[in-house]
Amino acid sequence: MKLKDIFLSALSGFVLILAFPKFNLEILAWIAFIPWLWAIKKKSPLQAAYLGLVAGFVFFTGLLYWVYVVLTEYGHLPGPVSVFFLIVLTGYLALYFSAFAFLLRWAADKIHLPETLFAPPLWVSLEYLRGILFSGFPWGLLGYSQFLTLPMVQISDITGIYGVSFIIVLINVSLYRMVGTSFDEGWKPALKELLAAGIILAMTGLYGQWRLIDLDKKAKGAKSFLVALIQGNIRQDIKWDPQFQEETVRIYAGLTRQVKSQTPDLIIWPETATPFFFQSALSFQSRILELSQEMGTPLLFGAPGFEREGPKINYFNSAFLISPEKKILGRYDKVHLVPFGEYAPLAGILGFTRDIIGAIGDFTPGEGVHNLTLPWGKFGVLICYEAIFPDLTRSFVERGAQFLVNITNDAWFGRTAAPYQHLSMATLRAVENHVPIARAANTGITAVIDSRGRVVRSTDLFTREILSGTIEIAKSRTFYTEFGDLFVYLCLGFTVLFLIFTRRKGFCRVERSTR
Repeated sequence: MKLKDIFLSALSGFVLILAFPKFNLEILAWIAFIPWLWAIKKKSPLQAAYLGLVAGFVFFTGLLYWVYVVLTEYGHLPGPVSVFFLIVLTGYLALYFSAFAFLLRWAADKIHLPETLFAPPLWVSLEYLRGILFSGFPWGLLGYSQFLTLPMVQISDITGIYGVSFIIVLINVSLYRMVGTSFDEGWKPALKELLAAGIILAMTGLYGQWRLIDLDKKAKGAKSFLVALIQGNIRQDIKWDPQFQEETVRIYAGLTRQVKSQTPDLIIWPETATPFFFQSALSFQSRILELSQEMGTPLLFGAPGFEREGPKINYFNSAFLISPEKKILGRYDKVHLVPFGEYAPLAGILGFTRDIIGAIGDFTPGEGVHNLTLPWGKFGVLICYEAIFPDLTRSFVERGAQFLVNITNDAWFGRTAAPYQHLSMATLRAVENHVPIARAANTGITAVIDSRGRVVRSTDLFTREILSGTIEIAKSRTFYTEFGDLFVYLCLGFTVLFLIFTRRKGFCRVERSTR
């Protein structure tokens, strides 16, 4: 294996980083794989796996560099230790790139079929597995690179985000085939594949453009309601300080009173906006209930919750909805917790994880998905990174949610690319289900996202702001909402059958050659 091959693989990983926030050079995603595919050409499966590891490691390290910030600033780990854990994470994620390259070359050695047939469903299958194995971490799926290209991502209302990834890989492989085979294998088959891929790309874009026009028309007749999003901008290093609780409530109450003249239909504070147990901190509880009464508006806010189970107390990352009548209308407990962030699976070994979690200790996952109800509509609450899980989000809409609320605290990430990446992924949840999203973030980015995935309004990072915007109540359900990850299951089924067919075909070839 030559140094040139390692360089080309690393180049693909680097170019792919530029397609994601903050860079947002999304066009690069359509060509990023070409150097890597060129490097693994005619390599053994194991050599290809190594080069895949290089490409994946470069990409994920560049994409997730902010993990270092979280571990050093809030986990209080020494720099070298933080680097070690970052490498462990990105090394694990790079294995999916490695598996892709290995299986692609293994199949090519067995049968003579173009990579365009196998690569896209294989990639989708591996992305899906990354989103479910070991609690799941579908951060930075390939399709998210196109969140600003609205016509291209509308296909997600059928396929989910994975359909966008499928098309990006298809175009990359088709372009590579055109360049890589024209000199030594004839250009006509590769040209046919490129034309077919181009037609699929064009049809996807045309569908997206039609869908945008259709949704814009429907929006004109839809009922709309005003939400007020409060961005308190409470620093993470003082957020859980008991001495700062009074100041936190004062900040949020003051900002909330400023929107009274707008008469919003719902006021939303971010995740853990109240850094105390709302159920038991009676003096703070009464003040917040009275605030909702004073405003004459329901208030949704994040706070830690708890439930007693005999001698045991379970703690939850919760969202409470209260009414102007000073009643608790509903509560949602976060279902999908962040490992090493909200619970410590290896706390006995890695004690620093409790330092990141903070004073509250391990959270318990909620019992399940359910919506909260207002007189004018039902909505689902996505707490923090729950918004990066397509099927979880879909579950709310499937159960009748007409819009979604995402409350989060991205203060952990500082001024890195992570808050921008987080927002970009939330926009695809709106597209998949045709529902608007109201997003309240402690330090930003607070935003109103329409049902087409368009960020209508947003705030800056680390500013104390009020963001008001209208949301349109959804009228229709998408194919994705109804049938979920059917497209992914088809890709998984095709991939498994293709691998079985390839193995048997290769075995038959070996058997014939030994006769």
